[in-house]
Amino acid sequence: MWNWIASNHQVIGAMANIAMLFVWIAYLQVFVSSYRRQKRSKILINRGAGSGLEARCLISNMSAEAIYIESLIVSVETTDGHWSYPVTELLEGRSDLELATRQGPLQTGQLIDIGSFQSLIQPVLRRGMGLDGTVAPSDLDNLVAFEIKVIAVHGSEDLLSGAVRRFDVIRQQNRLLLKGHAVATQQIRSRRERKRLEDEVKADL
Repeated sequence: MWNWIASNHQVIGAMANIAMLFVWIAYLQVFVSSYRRQKRSKILINRGAGSGLEARCLISNMSAEAIYIESLIVSVETTDGHWSYPVTELLEGRSDLELATRQGPLQTGQLIDIGSFQSLIQPVLRRGMGLDGTVAPSDLDNLVAFEIKVIAVHGSEDLLSGAVRRFDVIRQQNRLLLKGHAVATQQIRSRRERKRLEDEVKADL
């Protein structure tokens, strides 16, 4: 056996080098993949302090870097139609900070309250239904579901980042209850979708 190894040491060395190359390639792929995951934005949209429209909409930045909330867009689905409208400007004060806008920076690990879900969907319903005043409780009878979309600037990236979450409306004992359509917030990460976010931000200006 030793004679065979001695006579084929060049071949064995070449095979060992090739094997080592594949190991380093695999290690590099793991490293790059881990680095990309760390650099990606991760924005969570959750419900808090209630289970109905009075509940607060909470946005958390779980990215490794700070984000700047550029725009908030709500899409409402009713039995009469579907409408989308930016709700970046406040109709009511935010519980953690009284501002006239929902725009602003959000540090990593930080959470903000952007208002009740009712305050978020009312402007969209008014626009879609052609109402001038506030939306009466009876006007919510046709509400089926709605989506909250957060558009943000993340780190030094040129493309905008975003996240969206859909909430279904469930009627139970004369109450409107909210249930997340999916367990997790959907992150907007494809290049094509992120390019579309710029057009949505322009509509909010």
